Amino acid sequence: MAVLRQLHRRWASPVDPAGLVFIRRGFGLIMAAEMVRYLALGFVDAYYVQPQFHFNTVGFEWLRPLSATGMMALFVGVAMAGLSMVWCTVARFGAVVFVLGFGAIFLMDQAYYQNHLYLVLLVGVFFALADVRADRMAATWMVDLLRLQVGVVYVFGGLAKLNSDWMAGQPLTQWMAMRGDWPVIGHLLGLPQTGLVMSWAGLVVDLLIVPLLLFKRTRFSAFILVLVFHAFNALLFKIGVFPITMVLLTTVFLGVGGVRISPVLPISRSHSPPWLMVVVALWMLGQITIPMRPWLVQGNPSWNELGHRFSWRMKLRSKVGRIRFHGLDRERGTHKVIDPSVELSLYQRRKMATRPQLILKYAHHLAEVLKSEGSGVWAIHVDAQASLNGRPTQALINPEIDLAAETASEQARWVVPIRP
Repeated sequence: MAVLRQLHRRWASPVDPAGLVFIRRGFGLIMAAEMVRYLALGFVDAYYVQPQFHFNTVGFEWLRPLSATGMMALFVGVAMAGLSMVWCTVARFGAVVFVLGFGAIFLMDQAYYQNHLYLVLLVGVFFALADVRADRMAATWMVDLLRLQVGVVYVFGGLAKLNSDWMAGQPLTQWMAMRGDWPVIGHLLGLPQTGLVMSWAGLVVDLLIVPLLLFKRTRFSAFILVLVFHAFNALLFKIGVFPITMVLLTTVFLGVGGVRISPVLPISRSHSPPWLMVVVALWMLGQITIPMRPWLVQGNPSWNELGHRFSWRMKLRSKVGRIRFHGLDRERGTHKVIDPSVELSLYQRRKMATRPQLILKYAHHLAEVLKSEGSGVWAIHVDAQASLNGRPTQALINPEIDLAAETASEQARWVVPIRP
């Protein structure tokens, strides 16, 4: 109990809100710009309106994309919610609206999952919980929680790189070879050693950047390294708002060790309710334990995708594959080769071809569709071939197993283990 009281006393102590306000405003502007980018480039229509089928999230099957007008209105609403986070008087309300709108978009289709979209949702929830204002002191729990949230992205991103493929330079060696024709730096990127050097450099940065940011003597140099690291990633990879968002969020470390107290703001202990302290503690515990899932599952997570989501496993795999679905009427012996391009976009098909969970979900969908046609009980078999990080192509799914009768919890039965 003494430890809990001490922790509550620390978390309730006041700190200058300037750094958090800066992050909130920058985050809101970045999110508004990102929503506008999706609208301007036609991503909203291509991702959410045109496809006839969506890989909905378990527990949120009811959450489906709206009409073209509805989806445009949703993205505009999320953009406006992001802009509202710039002004303190409506920032918290704007954060709540942002979380509801962006959360709905995030859950509509698992094929579009990206680690940075998950991070965006978490940061939105943070600002919905933390009433950060420029005219009053913030509470230390706000700074501690945001630092931990940013820190786990780096640390678990680094720990995930401790695998044989990454330390051998894959998949970066493949990706850099594809950029060998770039002007000026192309010849350097195409060198066989470049991918290996970059792999180890990324591993070292991810694992050491948080300790370096925590120490006053190395903080400034570490932040310069953060700028270079994310600028390089933004140049080489199409990873959306992740680099600029991480740079912005990493500024939360710049006040470590000497929290500034504004002389013009009243200094008072935070009146955060006990339930909020419990939420903060559970959030921290969850962000430490959830990314450990890949080490508890059987097989290679980059192959079977078990534990991949929500675990900060970033840029670890280059997977290509092809897939064909076969329907077999068990009563009549009728065989159909099913073309998923009728219902799915090219992006969805490419993602599904290498992700067993999406393959299973679509197989169940096909079985229901065929059953609804009244033509009998159908088995769904899959011919799925994939390659991971330059390995020879092999079967991803056992073609002899009827996926319509399988569940995600029995994945070991129908996912073919990767060859050594």
